[in-house]
Formats: sequence, C-alpha cells, structure tokens
Amino acid sequence: MPEADSLRSRLFARLIVPLIVLVVLSAGLAYYAAFRFANQVYDHWISDTAVALSQLTREGPAGIYVDLPSAAQHMLASDQRDNTYYRIAEVPGRFIAGHRALPHPPAALVPGAPPVCYDGIFGGDRVRVSAYRPRDMPIVVQVAETVTKRDTLALEIIAGMLLPLLLLALLGTAGIWFGVDAGLLPLTRLARQLHARTPQDLRPLEESAAPSEVRPLVHALNGLLGRVDEMLTAQRRFVGDAAHQLRTPIAGLKTQAEMALRAEDPATLKAVLANIVAGTSRAASLVSQLLALARSESPQGGSSTLQPVDLDQLARSVTSDWISRALEAEIDLGYEPPERRVRISGDPVMLREVLGNLIDNALKYCPRGGEATVRLVADAATATLTVTDNGPGIPPAERERVFERFYRVADSTISGTGLGLAIVREFALAQGGSARVEPGPDGRGTSVIVTFPTLP
Repeated sequence: MPEADSLRSRLFARLIVPLIVLVVLSAGLAYYAAFRFANQVYDHWISDTAVALSQLTREGPAGIYVDLPSAAQHMLASDQRDNTYYRIAEVPGRFIAGHRALPHPPAALVPGAPPVCYDGIFGGDRVRVSAYRPRDMPIVVQVAETVTKRDTLALEIIAGMLLPLLLLALLGTAGIWFGVDAGLLPLTRLARQLHARTPQDLRPLEESAAPSEVRPLVHALNGLLGRVDEMLTAQRRFVGDAAHQLRTPIAGLKTQAEMALRAEDPATLKAVLANIVAGTSRAASLVSQLLALARSESPQGGSSTLQPVDLDQLARSVTSDWISRALEAEIDLGYEPPERRVRISGDPVMLREVLGNLIDNALKYCPRGGEATVRLVADAATATLTVTDNGPGIPPAERERVFERFYRVADSTISGTGLGLAIVREFALAQGGSARVEPGPDGRGTSVIVTFPTLP
C-alpha cells in the first residue's frame, strides 16, 4: 500500500497542516507587529523634531523665518545610519527653509493637532515623514527620515520572534509524529497478534485491553472469527458425518458387487443386483440429505437468498410432486389450503426441501391404505405448515430427539438415514421459523408442525 494511503500519513497530514498554518499566521502577525513597533518608536522622534522646529520659527518685520542654531543643524545631520530632512513652509505655500521636494501630507492638517506620520519617497529613497501645523502660526513643518534603522529594528524583532516559533514548530512536528506512532500502537499490536496466529487459532481477541476507539474493530474481528469458526466446525462435522454414514453403504455395495462376481446362478445374480440397486438408491438419498444438511448448517443459513414466497402455491406444487409416490404406496395424500393468502420471507429451494422431507417421512411411516395430509393455516403473524400421517406415531419421550441427526426411533423397521427431521429443523430455523412434533388427530399417528413468520 502506498505510504500516502496509510493511516499514519493521513493522521500526520491532518495534524501537521494546522500547525503549518498556525506558524505562517504567527509569522505574518510577527512581521506586522515588528514594523508597527519600529515605526512607533522612530515616529515619536521625528514628530518631536517637527514640533521643536515649529517652536524655532519666528515672525519678524520681513516675514516668517527659522532661527535654527548650528547645534540644532548638527543634531539633524548627526545620524550615521539614516538621513534626516526637513521643510518649513507657510500656509498656503511659501517655502521658508529646508528641502523643497519633501512629499506633501496626504490630507490637510488641523492647527494644533498632533503630528501626522506617513510614508513617501525622497531622492529615490523610502522615507517616513512627520507633518505638523502649530496653532499660533500659519506654517507647516515636515521632518523626514530614511528607514534603515526602522527596517533593521523590525528584522531583529522578527528574528527574535520567528526563531523560537520555528523551534516550536519542529518540536511540534516531532511530537505529532511520535504521538501518531504511539496512538497507532494498539493497531500495530493487534496486527502482530493476528499475524502470529495459526489458521486453526480462532479464539476471540481481548477487547477490554483495546482503547475505546479500537474496540468496535476488535468486536467486529471477533464476530468474524466466530463466524469462521462456526463454518469450519460445520464443515468438520459434515465431513465426519459423511465419512461415518457413507462407509457402511459403500462397504455393502462392495460386498454385493463381489458376490455378483462370484454368482453363477442367474437367479442369485439377479437378487444380488437388486440389492446393489437398492443400496445405491439408499446411498444416493444419503448423499442428497447430507448435502442438504451441509447447506442448512452454513453460517449464512441461506439468508442471502431470502425472498417473498407464496407458501400456499409452493405447498401445492410440492404435494403434487409426491402424488405418484403416494399412489404407488396406496396412500391417500391430500392438501388442505389456507383461507387466506400466505406470504413469507424465505428461500424457495430450502422450503421445498423442508416440505419434501416431511412428506417423504409421512409416506414412509404410513401403512398401505393410510392417509397423509399437508395442511397450511395462517394468521396475521405466523404461517403453520403441518404434515400429518396415521402411522405408528412417535413416543412422547422421543419427539424432541427425532430432530437430532442420525437418530432413529427405537424398533423402527423403516429404512432411513435419520437426517430428514434434522434437515427440517435446521432449514426452519434458518428461515426464522421453528419445528416440533405432536401426535396426530385423536392421538394417532404423527403431526410435524413447522411455523414461519408471515409478511404483511
């Protein structure tokens, strides 16, 4: 899997991006604050100088003039890093002293108001200018200074702020990386536990030791392991049952075939071949029922093929399929339909298997000239499918045990595999229903009753 698609990379990206945005915003704010602070510091100096120059301006007989001592001129020119300029002019505009080309204020000045500072260009250099208009004299005094000291101070402030910020960002990045690793440690530990297991080790994982965010994943894995264990158990049970049950008929077929090879009398050979045909039929029936049982034991229980089924129509069809068999056995096989339409959610193939097994059992245990009835009744919540025969019946003590696989009623002389009713119950449970055995009408014979929830 590419690193970009890993959970670690995604978490790291989602945590580091806000940190980078925070560092960039902090750097921008530091840049703005540094230059604002530098301007404030040096703006005070040029504003004070502008006010001082206004106080050195006099009004004489020849007009307004500036009485600027040599010491004051030396002070204005003494800065070794920046150049300082000034301009004094009358309002509306007669130039008095200083540098004529200084940039004018962006707006009219209010007499007596604090000096106004603004940026400009003078002699090709960037300058910061302070303009002041005194209350008692119609003049404007401007003092300008280049920005070398300001830029140097601002950069020193920015460097002093950004270096700790970058160090903090690096430490934060390292902390996020190792924190993500530590946060993903339970998943790594879980992966190692699963990797170290053998395919046969399907024990559930320990959920209580996992963090609360990981517990749903562990719970889901335990559910999957449980379903896989059920499937493997069902497969092992099926293989064991199949091997055990097929061993006897196959051994019998082998014995009968060897007898056929040794038989010289045609009558004896014919009898042996008849036994082989009967044994083959029993083996085929056993294989069919074992496969049906394996399907009923699947973990999904056929739920993937559930669909609305008209149970009345299905029961009529299956009963009709067994009419010829009932006629051969001289048994009166009938069907009693419901008074209302019956629809359930189920697997049609499994439902046909259920009803076919019930009718097969009824025909096997009915005496010649007997009766077997398929009856379907329903109410608003359940549908009840009953197959009744007037055979010997099942003793009360064994009515629950007949649903166990390979169980045969004691003293039964009817051949069978003992899987029919086991298949019926397994399939009924898979369809959301149930199965039970009760005595037939008037306490004679057997009634096998299967119920299903109905659809609206």
